[in-house]
Amino acid sequence: PDVQVAELVAQAQAKVAPLVNRVIGEASVDLLRTESPAGESALGNLIADAQRAALATDFAFMNPGGIRADLLAGPATFGELFTIQPFGNSLVRMDMTGQQIYDLLNQQWVNQPFPRILKTSGLTYTWDNNRPIGDRIVEVRRNSAPIDRQATFSVTVNSFLAAGGDNFTVLLQGQNQVGGPIDLDALITHIQTLPQPFSAAIEGRIVRLN
Repeated sequence: PDVQVAELVAQAQAKVAPLVNRVIGEASVDLLRTESPAGESALGNLIADAQRAALATDFAFMNPGGIRADLLAGPATFGELFTIQPFGNSLVRMDMTGQQIYDLLNQQWVNQPFPRILKTSGLTYTWDNNRPIGDRIVEVRRNSAPIDRQATFSVTVNSFLAAGGDNFTVLLQGQNQVGGPIDLDALITHIQTLPQPFSAAIEGRIVRLN
């Protein structure tokens, strides 16, 4: 290592250490990105819940590629949460119809190099692996009742998804778009509001048939 560069890096690390090491909460269990066979993850559920809470919407969707690390049991520091969500995306609130939500969830397989299963909050759904790509969503439910495809719902996503990222182009049709906080700030605020130690789990938000 170059001595002068190493010294500069050390100075920077020392300067940010109080922020990086600040404890936000206490995780009672390991919260992992690892997906169930249906595509659900405990950490994804936590992040989606944080985003829905931040903008008080009916639903929230989080792209799996934006979750960059696991959160292990113990003190959850700012540095660890930043490692999980390092991109600085802002949250976006928009209105979507029930049909557009079906279309969005079907895009998890359309023009994708591999299935990109969105992490969800506020809804549950069932998909069938034997159905053709573009029509794999069997039913979307809110509070155990099927959503009305003609009704309008408020949705939170990050700015990457709102711009059609990862080929989720249906989100470009979202109406009344309003910007919100940075995704990392939303996660920090949500964790701070939870009873400590906090946890999250795979709870059947996504159900796979076949």
